[in-house]
Amino acid sequence: MLNTPLTQTLSLIWKLLTVLILPVIMAIYVKTMDTYYGPFAFVDLDLGKNLHKWVVLAIYLAFLLCWNRLNPHVISALKRLEY
Repeated sequence: MLNTPLTQTLSLIWKLLTVLILPVIMAIYVKTMDTYYGPFAFVDLDLGKNLHKWVVLAIYLAFLLCWNRLNPHVISALKRLEY
């Protein structure tokens, strides 16, 4: 299963995406809040109301749900890429 270096690398990137997306979500959330609702920085997210933290967590969990649903399709596509 996934013997070529290309498919192994793509599979590793796909799996690491579950961890590496969290800083991206936080950065996009901070930028969105700053753009539409006035001054907002990462410190506001870190030290601010728990509502912001719950929103980021909900977005992350929604991403994980989508990742989990897409995972079998991505793995089968990577297997087909080998042949």
